[in-house]
Amino acid sequence: MRRLDGKDPLNWILQMEQYFYLHEVQLLQKVHIASSYLEPDQFLWYKGLCSRRPLVMSSTFKEEMIAHYEDTMRNTFFNQLINLKQKCSMVQHIEDFK
Repeated sequence: MRRLDGKDPLNWILQMEQYFYLHEVQLLQKVHIASSYLEPDQFLWYKGLCSRRPLVMSSTFKEEMIAHYEDTMRNTFFNQLINLKQKCSMVQHIEDFK
């Protein structure tokens, strides 16, 4: 399995499920194994999840991860730019900024 670096979490989850299936991983071991494949920033998210929930099952882990990354992707600078409506020319925006 590859480590989750925050990019493409849905495919990472699918790969993780394939890995668990192929290796016949028991349900209670899935989250422990998956969390060992998180990069440091993603592990911080996992620690926060564990502090909010005393027992993190595989289904909760996946649901929370998907929700977290949907929020993260929605709030990127690029997506904010896409959602802005252009009210005047770029030159005018630059002049207004000065």
